[in-house]
Amino acid sequence: MNLIFLWSWMITIGIGMFQMGYCNVMFSSFLDILHNQHDVKANSYIKNENDFNSVITTAVPVGAALGAFTGGIIASIGRREGIILINFLLCVGTAITMILDFFALLIGRLIVGYSVGVLSVLTPLFISEVSPVELSGPLGTLSQIMCTVGIMIGYFMGYLAPLKLTPEGKENPAILSTNSWRYVFIIPGIIAITHSLLLLFVFKYDTPKYYRQVGNEVMARKVELEIDPDIHQKNNLPKKEVEKEEKVPVSKHCSPLFRWALVIGCLLAAFQQLTGINVVIFYSNKVFVSGSVPGRQTYNDLVEARTGTMIVGIVNWAATMVTIPLLGRLGRKVLLLIGHTGMLVSLVALGICAVFNDNMLIILFTVTFIAFFEIGVGSVLFLYAAEIMTEIGISMALVVCWSLTILISLITPRMILCLGQKGLYFMFAGINIVGWLFILFFVKESKGKSKEELKMLYSSEVEYKYEMKEMSDEKHPKDY
Repeated sequence: MNLIFLWSWMITIGIGMFQMGYCNVMFSSFLDILHNQHDVKANSYIKNENDFNSVITTAVPVGAALGAFTGGIIASIGRREGIILINFLLCVGTAITMILDFFALLIGRLIVGYSVGVLSVLTPLFISEVSPVELSGPLGTLSQIMCTVGIMIGYFMGYLAPLKLTPEGKENPAILSTNSWRYVFIIPGIIAITHSLLLLFVFKYDTPKYYRQVGNEVMARKVELEIDPDIHQKNNLPKKEVEKEEKVPVSKHCSPLFRWALVIGCLLAAFQQLTGINVVIFYSNKVFVSGSVPGRQTYNDLVEARTGTMIVGIVNWAATMVTIPLLGRLGRKVLLLIGHTGMLVSLVALGICAVFNDNMLIILFTVTFIAFFEIGVGSVLFLYAAEIMTEIGISMALVVCWSLTILISLITPRMILCLGQKGLYFMFAGINIVGWLFILFFVKESKGKSKEELKMLYSSEVEYKYEMKEMSDEKHPKDY
């Protein structure tokens, strides 16, 4: 097997998930700067800093939900071509965010969000369709690894932002004049151009599955031989197993063959967001200065918040790396259960610590919670969804994921006011119990299964053969 080519190709494809992670968090360190430099006081729609932060912060997930909704359709024109097209759109969105205008910033972030939403569908789909069975675990986690690298780099770039206070506790005049945010916001555009050039001139192939869907068996075999020159000799595949793949129509996702895989994938995506992770990711600065009086943070509070946020990014990445060897040994379901157990214990501990206002232990268990999230549903979701679902199914699951991201990011400030910090932790602990039971009783293990076995994981062989024959007959009707 040509491992150097395969890993280089898949890492290049994984750049799409890097963009998703980076674009989600790059804004958080520049809130004060953007609010001060964009004349929002003259805007009748945005009354205060909180409104500005909420609108601009949620622009990316709103765009991403729309992108995920259309991701399956864009995948039908070609996975590679779709990525190149979306990279162009990402460049446009990035350029618009450079304009010092509130509505330009909002529109630019919506376009950037739409782009990363489509990439969140195309990237794991592409990797899953190319990955050999024996490497499906390590390659499957590549999506989340690249995402966490993007998050970590995004937090690192936040150090370019001057703090709103000086060490003496006075307003920092630098936030009114700095252009550091432009350097950080332009990076996705530069990466998108590089990504497209690599796909145009170096890794010029689409997936074997896509080539078979469009009837190009020659190219499908060429890609397989590029990955592993001995693949056909090893498998000695009969012709019927390498025949043309049938594209699954949207209407067929409610049939018995695809219905339960769709339901399981969408519910797993929902529980990923309902763990409480986005309370940490979107509001990490607030979590790490929760002991200070709102509106009266000191310079040291701001430094601690930035350091804490950086710790979040590093732990995110490190825990994902730990998942790679565990997937091969323990499988997807066991890791999901371990992750939810660890998150549950961490959230209960966080609630207790919040009662006694112990900030050091809150930080410790926040880090523990993030680690277990990445070991479990954080790393497994994209891999598992791509294994059991079609491109349309993945698209639907990610619409659920992004929609809940929007909802949680909008209501979290109000939930903090209503429930308090401890109430929020205990609420998410209860949700994690439900998620744990769902995984235990309904999620099936996919480790080590062939692509044909994965198609029948949530259906029977009879249903599989019937649906495949029906789709083939609909597409190629017989003349009598």
